[in-house]
Amino acid sequence: MMDSEACNKRSPIITSSNQDISPHITDVGGIKHYLCGCGAAFSTVAITFPIQKVLFRQQLYGIKIKDAVLQLRRDGFQNLYRGSLPPLMQKTTSLALMFGLYGDLSYFLRKHIHSPDVATRSMAALLAGATEAVFTPLERVQTLLQDHKHHDKFTNTYQAFKALKCHGIGEYYRGLIPVLFRNGFSNVLFFGLRGPIKEHLPTATTYSTHLVNDFICGGLLGAMLGILSFPINVVKARMQSQIGGEFQSFPKVFKIIWLERDRKLTNLFRGAHLNYHRSLISWGIINATYEFLLKVI
Repeated sequence: MMDSEACNKRSPIITSSNQDISPHITDVGGIKHYLCGCGAAFSTVAITFPIQKVLFRQQLYGIKIKDAVLQLRRDGFQNLYRGSLPPLMQKTTSLALMFGLYGDLSYFLRKHIHSPDVATRSMAALLAGATEAVFTPLERVQTLLQDHKHHDKFTNTYQAFKALKCHGIGEYYRGLIPVLFRNGFSNVLFFGLRGPIKEHLPTATTYSTHLVNDFICGGLLGAMLGILSFPINVVKARMQSQIGGEFQSFPKVFKIIWLERDRKLTNLFRGAHLNYHRSLISWGIINATYEFLLKVI
């Protein structure tokens, strides 16, 4: 990422070889980063939710993409966006926190703790990811609403939340451990590699080429992180599809899935191909939209 001195000079035509990427995010906090993260999340959920739903069915049942699409066709178009409200709420709040808290925490830590910049940014990213996990209940309900086995139990987000209430507050946070690990791991890599990747792209000279570079940068990172965190999300989906009963540990659930899928990585990563393309598109949209909003707000 750029230093503040180089980043504060903006013009419609960019002639510097440095790439402009979230210039103020580690220099000062503020509500602007929260708003831009929220707007970026809304855009990507609206566009990519159907893809995510196909992917979810593959993760949960270990089926092929054709079978997952057939399941959605049988469910009907009226159910295509069933379960979209929780991810919309979860994504807008989590991305607002991801970008906003990263900016605030980076500024705070750099001001009060004398440590290498990479350590400060990594800690800020890790803490921001942990804070995002507060919204695990939204991700939990999204899982239940997307699973066709629960279609006859509740029809909307409110009913799903109500169905979990009788099992206690802990039921809302089933799958918290994989969520924490995934968020922290992904945030550290995303914010750590975002600047360096863009620096190696062709130099942008206009806002439109910056937009393209931001999309490519976010897309490449999203695709990579989507593959790396895919097994974590497979386990999370299984854990969160359960209502009531024993709270099984991450290793135990992973072992069950591993045995069910004949101890084959290809079966464990079923859906990873679609996830790669979904992450490429969604994180490209997120990063490009975030950077665009950061310039116009």
